[in-house]
Amino acid sequence: MGVARVLLVLISTFVAVPALSRPSPAADTNGEALQLRLFHRSELKFLQDAEDDPAGDAFRRFVEIARRDQLRQKHIARTLLSPRRRASEVSFEAPISSGAYAGVGQYFVKLNVGSPAKEHLLVADTGSDATWIKCQTGCAPSSSFVPYRCSSDSCKSLPFSLTTCPSPASPCLYDYQYADGSFTKGTYGNETVTFTSPDGTVSTIRDVLVGRSSEFEGTSFNKADGVLALGFSAMSFAIAAAQIYGAKFSYCLVDHLSMKDSNYLVVGDNPRVSNRSNLQFTPLVFDPRIQPFYGLQVDGISLDGKILPIYPSVWKFVFSNYSITGGAIIDSGMTLTSLVRPAYDVVLANFQSYFQDFPTFTQPPFDLCFNESQLSEEQRKKAGPQLGWHFAGGAKFMPHMDSYVSPVAPDQKCLTIVRAAWPGISVIGNIHQQKYLWEFNLENANLGFAPSLCSD
Repeated sequence: MGVARVLLVLISTFVAVPALSRPSPAADTNGEALQLRLFHRSELKFLQDAEDDPAGDAFRRFVEIARRDQLRQKHIARTLLSPRRRASEVSFEAPISSGAYAGVGQYFVKLNVGSPAKEHLLVADTGSDATWIKCQTGCAPSSSFVPYRCSSDSCKSLPFSLTTCPSPASPCLYDYQYADGSFTKGTYGNETVTFTSPDGTVSTIRDVLVGRSSEFEGTSFNKADGVLALGFSAMSFAIAAAQIYGAKFSYCLVDHLSMKDSNYLVVGDNPRVSNRSNLQFTPLVFDPRIQPFYGLQVDGISLDGKILPIYPSVWKFVFSNYSITGGAIIDSGMTLTSLVRPAYDVVLANFQSYFQDFPTFTQPPFDLCFNESQLSEEQRKKAGPQLGWHFAGGAKFMPHMDSYVSPVAPDQKCLTIVRAAWPGISVIGNIHQQKYLWEFNLENANLGFAPSLCSD
């Protein structure tokens, strides 16, 4: 049984994702691996412009990121609790870049879409199942775009497609709403995506589901040309590409404020992983009730090796008609890590105890901050406790200190873990994930991770 068939069986039977009535993606590839040049955040024009902002604006940007995260958290809860509404040894590698200096918390990837190909800057989002590009701001005509008909099974099976169908040949329309009131509307269809490797080799993936947005309003993704969907869903780009290049994808995120190192996204076997024995693995939770998010089985959280007294029920996915009472997901589209109230209160109390001799203060949205310029030499050496996530299977994730006791303004650091509502779900955001390699194996249903410099 080939990789593509194994993956399709996994999707259609194990997690009950509806099969789409459309051709499987096809590819024209050259060589045994496709690696695209990594690019730095300094190459993005809007990031260069944003760095001219006064240093005092750093905390303001964090406040805005936290506000958007809170809205995304509510959106995740609504998504999980409501029915989905209708309204081989080859890899490819793409650059991925942080938007922190632009006042946004997402990471970006450049993608060539259409025929003739046009480059688009898209948010790389493991919490999305719809790939779309803004066409009202300069989407070029594309001879390779084949819109779905609204009467087709392909259209009817897609989340967020509209029921409007004036005639059988009318295009399949969508209306995708975001938590902050932003929305995108357009036409679903099959499209061609092109990748160019550092040596100039060009490879393509055909029949990729892409939405061409004719209308877009709001602040979500306002610094990007659209979204690259990496969620676990039959319609996502991650699934389409994995059927061709191998049933896995991986990414590595450097410090979101770094200007020197590269981030990357790879679909298929990652040629950058020279020693797979360094990877730890834990099961991924593939459940249609949390689709398209990737769930994790958490056993507990520790500080300096001591397991904190958090009720185990906090980490269990338990669903009812009106609420979700636990569980955790990993999400590249959310910036800050959030813990539901019963877990957050315990974690915060232990951090407050650790920093009890510090001149700490509260500065919303953060409950524990301090000014480094006011610290004694002894206090400066006491950077913070080592946080540990304990996952099923014995895997232990030890995030870097500045991923949770983070610089948010000149001389100011805060505990950048925030409170989420209970009942609810906890989320490991992208700042928490930085300086690590993350490999999502869709066939084996596990998550691999290891510390990494994300360098060439």
